[in-house]
This record gives sequence, C-alpha cells and structure tokens, in this order.
Amino acid sequence: MFIECTKKLQDEMGITVEKPYEDKELFSWSANLINIKRRKAVVLVNNSSRFGFVLFGLKAKDFKRLDELILQSVKRCFQSEKIKEEIIEQYLSDAGTICFSKTNGSRYVSRLNKACEVVGYFEELLDLENIYQPKITRKLNADIIKIDKYNYEQPYELLLKDLKENYGENIVKCEGVKLVVKLDLGSYCAERKIIIPIDINFKELHEILQISFGWKNYHLYEFNVINEEGDKVLNVASEDEDAFYPNGECKVAIDSDTFIKDYMKKEYTIIYKYDFGDNWEHEIKVDFIIHDYDKNYPICIEGIENAPPEDVGGITGYEKFLEIMSNPNHSEYEETKRWSDINWNKDFCIDLVNKRLKYALRN
Repeated sequence: MFIECTKKLQDEMGITVEKPYEDKELFSWSANLINIKRRKAVVLVNNSSRFGFVLFGLKAKDFKRLDELILQSVKRCFQSEKIKEEIIEQYLSDAGTICFSKTNGSRYVSRLNKACEVVGYFEELLDLENIYQPKITRKLNADIIKIDKYNYEQPYELLLKDLKENYGENIVKCEGVKLVVKLDLGSYCAERKIIIPIDINFKELHEILQISFGWKNYHLYEFNVINEEGDKVLNVASEDEDAFYPNGECKVAIDSDTFIKDYMKKEYTIIYKYDFGDNWEHEIKVDFIIHDYDKNYPICIEGIENAPPEDVGGITGYEKFLEIMSNPNHSEYEETKRWSDINWNKDFCIDLVNKRLKYALRN
C-alpha cells in the first residue's frame, strides 16, 4: 500500500522518499499534513475513489507509528461502510505493507487539497479525545465531487464500485432490524415498515422516521422506551432541546449519544413523539432481526396511508382538515387548499422515500 506524502508531511515524519512505483490506484492513498485548531492532522484520500479519512491531534510519537495508525483507520472507515470483514482483510492483504513515497502528480494533489478544504469546513465535528475522526470522515466521503464534464459522484459510492469490481458484488453485510411504525391518526393509523442498520443512534432513527413519514423536521421530538409491564425505562431527548432535565421516573439520555441496539427487542415498545404541540405519536415495534442485511442504509418496504401536514393542529385539526378538503363547497375549502398545496406532501411515494433514505445516514 503506497502512502504518497506531500513535502510537508515528509518533513514532519523526518523521512526522505522516492516517487512511487506504478501501482493500482485502489491500493494507493495521497496524504497531507494540515493544522486544525492548532493541532496537527493528516488527511488521506484514496487515489481511485477519493474516499478518505482524517487523523487528528497527532503528536511526535504518533508520526513514528503512522503506518500502524493508517492501517487501523483504513479498516475502521471500511467497517463504517458495512463492508464485509473478509473483504476488508482481503483488501489489506492485497495492498501489502505500507510504503511511504512522494505524491504522484498534480491530479492527485488537487484531489487531496480539495479534501483538506472540505475537512476544514467541519472542524466543529472534531472528536478532541481521539485520533480517528468518524464524523468528519463521514462528511468527507459524502461530498459531491465532479467526475467528468457531466457526472458527479460521492466518494463512498465510488469506493463501493471499486471493491465490487475487485471482489464481486456482495461486499456489504451488517446486522439490521425490521421495524413496524404506526402513526396514531385517531380513528386509523399511517404505517411504515422499514429495515435499518441496527448500529445507529436515536438521532439517526429520528432522521429516518422524518423521511419515512414525510415530516419536515420543524419541531422537537423525543423517544420513550416502554417495557412489557407498561413502565417507561428510557426517555431519549433531542440534543437540540434548550433544556435537558433528568428525572426520577426513568433513565434519561441524549439521542446522539444513545444507540438503538440495546432496545431492539420484542419486549420493548418505542414511542416516538414528534411536535409537542400537535403531539404526533408513532408506535415502533421490532418485527425481526436480520443478521445478514446487505445494505448500509435504511429502506422502506411498505407504506400505508399518508401522514398529515405539519402544524395542522394534531388529530382533531387533521380530522377537520380532511373534512374541509373532501368538500369543495365548504366555505374554507379554497383557503385550506392553498395552504395544503404549500405544506402537504399528500401522496406517499415509496420510491421517493427510498431515494431519500439512501442518504439519511450521511448527514
């Protein structure tokens, strides 16, 4: 595996290197040293896919074992894409021992500089306690890049294409869970059946539910986990709430710090409450666990009924809204219709939902 270093990184490492031998782009990475928040960071970008990752807060001792850190980080960022462990091991074996070399021309340096620029936009996402930076790495690999005059791609998609070309189509595997989600609309429910990776947090589950039901993320929300006896065992609050108040009733946690896996059990019911004014309640039940889910993103496999428009006034307001919309002769029909045309995605479209869900975990 060639790590093609800028002069700045070579100097920091105290090494003298030669121009790299010709090697497959998939097994070559360009690397640069930058400063973020007065600390040293290394940005690496794959020469083929432009898939990359970030190492932050490096000290002198870390540069002496940079090869070890790079191998660990390649494995970790591949794992974040749910690439099969056997594929990761085969890639590392095929790539071979790390060899440091000079950068391999302006084409790769330009790509590397662009990646460093993107990293700079997201310094607020830095994990100051760890070297490997998962949040910025995710942003870097979701960046839209120009491939040619007419086409744009994202690095993570290009990496998956490269790996499929080298190792076959079936390269992704993770644990998933099928959920049945019912939105209470009074006399009936809107329902979505979704399959999601099980290793996500509650904030990511919130994003998935917003897309699945066509909500617009205007309001605060919370999750409550209920056991078989009807007792609340966990309250998960949005990290965006202005105030966070622990209570004695049950454990209280923040959505972005709390992972769903421990609560993906049939004995639990999860209530997702969205918009504390309209008070929309979604009941979430586990259908079954999938041990060999072959996607690294959520999908919706079935949807029944439409969700209401935002700010319609809860169940009673929605019932009145539907009554008016069903009667063109109603005195409020024209005004309500104009409001509806602006605020309501009336018809559930599973294809559109799945197009959006594919990128739900990339934010």
